[in-house]
Amino acid sequence: MPFFLKHYFDPDWDPAKLRPREQADGSVNHHERHFVANVTAGTLIAEWIPLEEAGEGVDERFVSEDKSFPAGKGTGIKRDQPDKLFAAVDGYACYKEGRILVRNPLTVHGDIDYRTGNVDFIGNIVVEGSIRGSFSIEGGDIKVVGQVEGARIRARDSLDCRGGVKGGKQAVLESGKDMKLAFCEYATLLSRGDILVKGALMHSNAYAGRRLAVGSRLTGGHFCAYNYIYVGEQLGGGMDTDTMLILGYKPSLLYADKQYNERIKRLHEDIASYEKALNKGEEFRTEYQPRLESARSELKLLKDMKVKLWDGIYATERLDECKVMVPGLVKPGVEVCIGSAYLRVNDFLEDVYFYYDNGEVKIGASTGKSKK
Repeated sequence: MPFFLKHYFDPDWDPAKLRPREQADGSVNHHERHFVANVTAGTLIAEWIPLEEAGEGVDERFVSEDKSFPAGKGTGIKRDQPDKLFAAVDGYACYKEGRILVRNPLTVHGDIDYRTGNVDFIGNIVVEGSIRGSFSIEGGDIKVVGQVEGARIRARDSLDCRGGVKGGKQAVLESGKDMKLAFCEYATLLSRGDILVKGALMHSNAYAGRRLAVGSRLTGGHFCAYNYIYVGEQLGGGMDTDTMLILGYKPSLLYADKQYNERIKRLHEDIASYEKALNKGEEFRTEYQPRLESARSELKLLKDMKVKLWDGIYATERLDECKVMVPGLVKPGVEVCIGSAYLRVNDFLEDVYFYYDNGEVKIGASTGKSKK
């Protein structure tokens, strides 16, 4: 009696031959090509069924008299369901050399761009190329061999960008554990663990859940770490460059506050625009009055949420263990905040550290050097 091997994944999946899917309105989103189909451990990925139940257009490659699965690594059969093949691990199902495998990690042999679309994978990801601007990637541990442009990356675990980041003021990188970068410019970084930058971190905003360490220069932006910042060569870019360090509060909450502030700013702009339109005459009231009321209501809600958020931020305060270490040069204009304590650097310093003491940010000099 012949049987048909029914697949619950695409047996002909080829990442080099993807096509964007047509949406309900007939348009095509070239950023969404559904690069990979995720499966979780225990998911049914294939089963033998009688040939007469397979319907029309049966693929003869998967018809057999012998119900023997071409099972490979990452798959398994349950004793009480011998005709079904399951994923034994999280990953993606595919054929390789005639065997069904469930694989993890996912390796992208090239760039994340219009050929791949955005990538969202249940497991770990290795990108052998670069991640181009406007694309996104999400996974467990993520390693990028090439460069990150104005992209969005969300690593549920660790993130390693070996080619560095040229974010173009658009890149947002997040990690649930440590984040390692070769260098970074014009990006937003958010990590629940450490942020480690081998080279320079410039013109960016960073939020490190524990420590921020930069091997070369740290300049131009807001840099938050819970308790420790290290800068190897140069901190700050001079009086014309805004460089602020913030320690002592949980950085993820400070990031949430920043997002609230950005939304509040947009709401104020919207409210001013709606009020201006309403002043032009009654004929605009039907359209703009509901918008105005909605914006005012959201603004009040956000302000209330900010108050509660700051209650939470103050509750995370840890000041006495905070320190900024700079064995290299500190330029004038750098601002250091540890909790509510504030210090602005007005002179060139070298080989110093900043710390919290009795409500103030103070400077310690390892070698006593200070130059004009």
